[in-house]
Amino acid sequence: MTNVPPPSSVNDARSAAGSPLRGTLKGGLATLALLLLALLFWQLLDQLRETQKNQRQYTIDFTADLASQISLNMALNAQIALNLLPIVEQPQTREEQQALLRKIQQSLPDVRSLALLSPSGKVLSDSAVDSNDADYLSQLVQRSRAQAHYFSNADDGSVVHLLLHQPSGSTRGYWALRLSPAFFASLAKQNEAGIRPLWLVENRINRQIVSRDNAVPVSEPSELTAEDLANSVLTVPLSSSDWQLRGLFDRQRVIEHLLPAFIGKCLLGLAFSLLPFIALLNMRRRQRQLHEGRRRYQDIFEGTGVALCVLDLSGLKSAFDKARILDTEQLQSWLAVPTQREQLLREMRITEVNEVALLLLDVNAPEEAWKRLIDGNPLTSSAIGQPILEAVLQRHKQLELEIRLQDASGRDQHLWLVLRLPEDQSDYKAVILSITDVTSRKLIELSLLEREGFWSDVVRTVPDHLYVQDVISQRMIFSNHHLGQTLGYNRTELHQMGDYFWEVLLHADDADLYHRSRQAQRHGGYSQLMQCQLRFRHRDGKWRRFEVREQALARDKHDQVTRIIGVAKDITEQIEASESLRDSEQRYRMLAESISDVIFSTDSAMALNYVSPSVHAVLGYDVEWIFQNGWQSTIANPQQLTGIYSLMDRISKALNKPDRLALLRDQVQTQLFLFDCLRADGRKVPIELRLVLVWDDQGAFEGVLGVGRDISQQRRAEKDLRMAATVFEHSTSAILITDPAGYIVQANEAFSRVSGYAVEQVLDQLPNMLTVDEQQDAHLRYVLKQLNEHSTWEGEVWLKRRNGEHYPAWVGITAVLDDEGDLASYVCFFSDISERKASEQRIHRLAYYDALTHLPNRTLFQDRLHTALQSAERQKGWVVLMFLDLDRFKPINDSLGHAAGDRMLKEMATRLLGCVDDDDTVARMGGDEFTLLLQPRANREMALNRAIHVAEQILGSLVKPFVLEGREFFVTASIGIALSPQDGNELSQLMKNADTAMYHAKERGKNNFQFYQADMNASALERLELESDLRHALEQDEFVLYYQPQFSGDGKRLTGAEALLRWRHPRRGLVPPGDFIPVLEELGLVVDVGDWVISEACRQLKSWHQAKVRVPKVSVNISARQFSDGQLGTRIANILKETGLPPACLELELTESILMREVSEAMQILDGLKNLGLSIAVDDFGTGYSSLNYLKQFPIDVLKIDRTFVDGLPSGEQDAQIARAIIAMAHSLNLAVIAEGVETQEQLDFLREHGCDEVQGYLFGRPMPASGFEAQFGRETLFEFD
Repeated sequence: MTNVPPPSSVNDARSAAGSPLRGTLKGGLATLALLLLALLFWQLLDQLRETQKNQRQYTIDFTADLASQISLNMALNAQIALNLLPIVEQPQTREEQQALLRKIQQSLPDVRSLALLSPSGKVLSDSAVDSNDADYLSQLVQRSRAQAHYFSNADDGSVVHLLLHQPSGSTRGYWALRLSPAFFASLAKQNEAGIRPLWLVENRINRQIVSRDNAVPVSEPSELTAEDLANSVLTVPLSSSDWQLRGLFDRQRVIEHLLPAFIGKCLLGLAFSLLPFIALLNMRRRQRQLHEGRRRYQDIFEGTGVALCVLDLSGLKSAFDKARILDTEQLQSWLAVPTQREQLLREMRITEVNEVALLLLDVNAPEEAWKRLIDGNPLTSSAIGQPILEAVLQRHKQLELEIRLQDASGRDQHLWLVLRLPEDQSDYKAVILSITDVTSRKLIELSLLEREGFWSDVVRTVPDHLYVQDVISQRMIFSNHHLGQTLGYNRTELHQMGDYFWEVLLHADDADLYHRSRQAQRHGGYSQLMQCQLRFRHRDGKWRRFEVREQALARDKHDQVTRIIGVAKDITEQIEASESLRDSEQRYRMLAESISDVIFSTDSAMALNYVSPSVHAVLGYDVEWIFQNGWQSTIANPQQLTGIYSLMDRISKALNKPDRLALLRDQVQTQLFLFDCLRADGRKVPIELRLVLVWDDQGAFEGVLGVGRDISQQRRAEKDLRMAATVFEHSTSAILITDPAGYIVQANEAFSRVSGYAVEQVLDQLPNMLTVDEQQDAHLRYVLKQLNEHSTWEGEVWLKRRNGEHYPAWVGITAVLDDEGDLASYVCFFSDISERKASEQRIHRLAYYDALTHLPNRTLFQDRLHTALQSAERQKGWVVLMFLDLDRFKPINDSLGHAAGDRMLKEMATRLLGCVDDDDTVARMGGDEFTLLLQPRANREMALNRAIHVAEQILGSLVKPFVLEGREFFVTASIGIALSPQDGNELSQLMKNADTAMYHAKERGKNNFQFYQADMNASALERLELESDLRHALEQDEFVLYYQPQFSGDGKRLTGAEALLRWRHPRRGLVPPGDFIPVLEELGLVVDVGDWVISEACRQLKSWHQAKVRVPKVSVNISARQFSDGQLGTRIANILKETGLPPACLELELTESILMREVSEAMQILDGLKNLGLSIAVDDFGTGYSSLNYLKQFPIDVLKIDRTFVDGLPSGEQDAQIARAIIAMAHSLNLAVIAEGVETQEQLDFLREHGCDEVQGYLFGRPMPASGFEAQFGRETLFEFD
């Protein structure tokens, strides 16, 4: 069959090529072992050199890090010493010096003595009596160049000097600390293991060694040796000192440390080099075994009768990893590129092919087999490359597939391939692929499938239901159409009915017949054929009728029927058509006999053959009289018969002439004639006659059908209609007329004007095109009900214009009945009432809704609350009422204007609506007050939870700022909550309690919600009285100023007084400031009262000056609203002008929060106040959140230390540190410092010691009236405080 040479030649050639290779393998391995041994020794030498290089670099890095560590430790010790040394008061006596030395030695044990130096370096005081280093210290001061600290050592190395610069204090000089040489050991502690780098510290002035790496202090100074200089790798100066750190690298020491490890590695490499020689001996023995095994495998491989191929798939794993292919989708995308596909398929190599496979595939070599099997044509399923790739990627154990190839003659060849994939990855070098030719079996299968498909298509194209049923199990084995789906049921519904669903759907009357027929079949052995008609229920509720016929299909060995075949034909349409035809004939006959019109017909010879009985009612003649005398005998005017005689003549001439009949059929349609007929009683009756030629299905002429109608009433109606038409067309209201089914038959011009539709656009349309969709169903049913009961209806309806606009209309509908009382038509008139409704809505909204926010107003809210209380009382429910007031709305409204305030209220209303449900009520009571009514809940717990939830949502919604005029503003809300019936059943009581709870929330700090409690009324009443009294306090001169003295820092000289506001109530007495000042701010009176305080303080100070009471200045506190209203400078200038007080005598105290609220605006206001010559003080400094960057920019003069920091002095360490820091910072900014709240002598001593400029507190005097202040400090001898 083929000229292919035996495959053994391929394998023999491969074996022949391998023989010399095996002969030289031993020598090659020996040479390789020697090369590896030499490479190992070279690598060890290179590693030794690299280790030395790394150790040298490590020494350099270590030296740099150690220098940074020593410098940081030096700076830390210097800072510790600087913190322990006094700044202001220096020790005067030797005892104080020794006490200070012991205090320092607690933190720095190496300190021996200390000395205080002047800025020039002169020794002012010294704790060591025998020191002789004054000149050295003077030189050290010059070298330090005013650095904060500086380290050095004596020439003999016995003393380490630490020089500390003190930029503030009374001397602003230096401190010199003498430390022992052991001090340096604490600066350079090391934790290094292994080869620790060497280093030394030297004095770069005299080149003497201070310390070495062994941490042993150098007792005597020594010079650097030549060896030290040779080993130096890095020199790093130590900051703020005369020292420098020198890193040393001893090459000989490193080699001595690394040499043992190097020798050990060499010996180990030599030992391992013997292993290849041992492996060579073992390899020779294994080669012989492998050759024998391969020979046996080759005999089996070639001798088997199955086509086999050996595949090498070992390269696929690395190819997948290189291409990063992890799943099938990535593989498909990779194979879509031809070059990538070729590259990946090349990783699958066919290494061996036996003779059977070569003959089967019609190839000569493994490469051709690869091209035919692996590459092939993927579009025709003739390649297995991609399935193998997917199997290897998904780690399948076995791959079985069928492919189709074409042999040399072009015929299809079907092959079955089996590939077993090994579990071990190393076995992928030889994977066996077996190939079996299944062409014959495949052709048989395809033939069977084709024949089965043909007969299946034949059965399924039959429109009737063909089914096969098993007799024993009564189950359907086959059905070309599913009966249940034909009846409209889905699979879920059929599954719920069960396997015998047809019995469930069977008509109850047919069920007995069906079961009796089945029972008879079973008893008779299915010898009788079942033929019956059964009704099944369709899913739409209708019954479908099927004609069922069954017969035996299969029998068993005992000649018993095992299967039956049946046909079910749907005959519903046939039966309905027959019944419809019968009904139509009977109905038309009854119609002809019962209709008032006269109906007659003729046969094909034009002879009269039928006259309806209604001829007696119309003309007064019997049917027999018409047959005897003819219908033309009733005509009053024979001339009116001319037209009908002409038609009869044409028909007569065309009889028995097919061409003329065909022409007559096309030309003659319905003919209309008018006659005046004489009744039997002699009265003339107008008759309208319609004639129609009747033809059968084959086009043959069958006769003439005529319908005569009495139109006397119609003529009278036409006259009436002409009169009504005039009214119809000229009416100002829109009118339309519909037939009884509701379809529009006529409309007037006013309808087009109102609706926008032309009349021809709405004819034969339903009126629902004019109504709004939402109200069609419910409202239309109500209107029809009224029309059925009363024949008329009138009311308001929302209609829709042609452009989609909705508008209200007043509509009236009347049902028109004919003479027999039957419905003839509907007449509908309507007019647009949009303007009237708009006016009513405007009136309603003005009466019940807020014009700004469109929320319900007080009237509507109270009405809803009243209704909710009544409903809750009946249903035992709980009502939640919430009062809400914005906390910071008035300043925003006053500063930005009412337009911005209105925008904020609108957005507030939107946020409130977003916090409640649709059936809850949100109302605006006025100003910035809102109320909320929540729907009743079943119990108190549910009402409480709902109230808390809504209140928390409201407060949370106010976290987001309001954006007004391009700026962000934050407001909060105070919410009061009252529950009914707990807090009252009456409307007024519940609203009052909720309002009380809201004011209680404001007293609790605002931005919270409070539930009403019984004791709130008393506090609310007291608050109202307080507010009322405050409004009149200024007019009735109830405010007074108290003055608290301010003294110099030593407490000996009066420097001023702080004016403090007090309220002397005629009934309450002296009211504390904390009780009424917040109320003043809420009432907006703080500006007026604040201006009075400034004016009264200036007037009083001027009065003291005139009375020779020397009070240098007076301090007045300024509120936030005073500061930011924009007129503070103008008012103060007017007050100073009126009182004649010099501006320098008035000091304004402002808090940090006032200054930081709007920094740029505060800067402008302060500049204006400073231009007046006033003094500015920052009150309660340290308690706010001011920025030091802004603090240095503000034009302020004084910082007041808050009393909270003074209370802990002098024992509180933190308070002391803060006080010292504030004083130092203020002095560095050229600001004066005043401490308030000084109550003890110890506090005064501490503040005086640290340079506080002024003090104020109960130690010098409590706030007192002006008369008491003048009496205590008016005399000149009392200006100094002892």
